[in-house]
Amino acid sequence: MRYPVERFSVKCGVALFLNGFGQIMFQQSALTGIFFFIGICTNSLFMASGGILGALSGVITARFLAFKSNDILQGVYGFNGALVGIALIFSYAPGPPSYLLILLGGAISSVLMNVMLRWRDHLPPLTAPFILSAWIMLLIAHLSGIEPASYSTVPVYRGDVFAVFRGLGQVMFQDSWIAGIAFSIGLVLHSRHAAAWALIGSAVGLVAARSLGYPETLVQTGIFSFNGVLTGIALGDKFRDNAMMPIVGVVLSVVIIRGFQSTSIPALTAPFVLSTWVIILVNKLGILLHRTSPTHLR
Repeated sequence: MRYPVERFSVKCGVALFLNGFGQIMFQQSALTGIFFFIGICTNSLFMASGGILGALSGVITARFLAFKSNDILQGVYGFNGALVGIALIFSYAPGPPSYLLILLGGAISSVLMNVMLRWRDHLPPLTAPFILSAWIMLLIAHLSGIEPASYSTVPVYRGDVFAVFRGLGQVMFQDSWIAGIAFSIGLVLHSRHAAAWALIGSAVGLVAARSLGYPETLVQTGIFSFNGVLTGIALGDKFRDNAMMPIVGVVLSVVIIRGFQSTSIPALTAPFVLSTWVIILVNKLGILLHRTSPTHLR
């Protein structure tokens, strides 16, 4: 079904665009999207511009290819593109080549999302479309010799509280506890449950990484926490009656991101996606085994 033209307006367009930013942490809320966007702007206007372009590319592609209008309105086709845009400007200098790759990556992420949504009842797509399209665009950028990004270093305020909020900021490539606080406010305004699990996920990621002896510098910058933020939100919502599932998922994401660090492949949010999928599949397998066990059949 084609996107109904009569439902599209400037107000509607702004809302679905902001919904796309909110969906980066799986919140269908334009208000949350505003605070996410503000958080990015407090740290980098260039990365904010990449996020805008990527989100627009994803949404326009979805409308042009007549994907389901409800999914478009909910921001489902905006957040992966936004992440692609932010990731590319985080890694490579802003300019025509980078912005062209953002447009292409945003479009690809929409197509991948549309394909993956067909299996959402079995495994949610999460940020997998972003990961795959970003890997492709980052490789093209590297092979094309695009100039790497160069940002002035921001003083790192040491302390676990700063590190926890920096973990939230790193979800959108912002090494900034101020951005993390803005993201937290956005979450609270839509879902206190999601906000709580975001903070828990970041804190558990920090504790797990430190307990495993991972580099303290990376611990303090939130590198081992941001996948835990997303894992906590996603699994905390799915397993509301079993807090151990999201906590185990967060710890698993920390181990996976350390594994990525031993390779030349950027982890992005792959540790979150992989750990969340593993927990979901293990739970499904446990339910299946329970249903087919002799004890259950008696």
